[in-house]
Amino acid sequence: MSKNRTDFRFILLAALVALISAAAGFSLWKLKQEGPATMTAALRILPEPRVLADFGLVDQDGEPFSLQRLNGKWSLLFFGFTHCPDVCPSALYDLHQVNQAVAASGGDKAAYQVIFVSVDPERDSPQRLKEYADYFDPDFLAVTGSPEQLAALSKQIGVAYRIEPHEPGSDEYTVDHSASIMLTDPRGRLHGVFPAPHDADKMVHDLLALLN
Repeated sequence: MSKNRTDFRFILLAALVALISAAAGFSLWKLKQEGPATMTAALRILPEPRVLADFGLVDQDGEPFSLQRLNGKWSLLFFGFTHCPDVCPSALYDLHQVNQAVAASGGDKAAYQVIFVSVDPERDSPQRLKEYADYFDPDFLAVTGSPEQLAALSKQIGVAYRIEPHEPGSDEYTVDHSASIMLTDPRGRLHGVFPAPHDADKMVHDLLALLN
């Protein structure tokens, strides 16, 4: 593939991801604008938390992961895939920075969790997810599921993604996906969204306000 063709594909992919992220976050942004003003640095809060239906996924240890595991903690969820060349590593690095800053500021790390949701189950086995998440932060959880399970969860939580058509068994394909980080409350309800681009310092500010 020529360099010009590669550059064009990269620009097109970046534009598509930005478009998907904007579309997925528009309804949450609109709700925020219509709701009461809330002083946050980066978090866009829904005026009313969105109740989520139960779901069935599997975590990096091969254990079931359902709505019940969102209860009792604030949860930061990022949807992506381990073969992602840029958006996912950047977001997970930001979340690692948030984790460190919260701990340094005296925030209770046990009161929240970071969850990486892979929308590419064809390539992302639990073992691969464990290695990938541990690389960024040992505290991170990583989950995936069947295409049907992932589609159902992403639809109700407001995340968009598209897997590039490919031959069965092929390892050469990409996934376009939203770059937003979704936030659920300790009752497992969608509370708001951190839209891209992310600012770790602002996220820390908002997260500490919730934890305190």
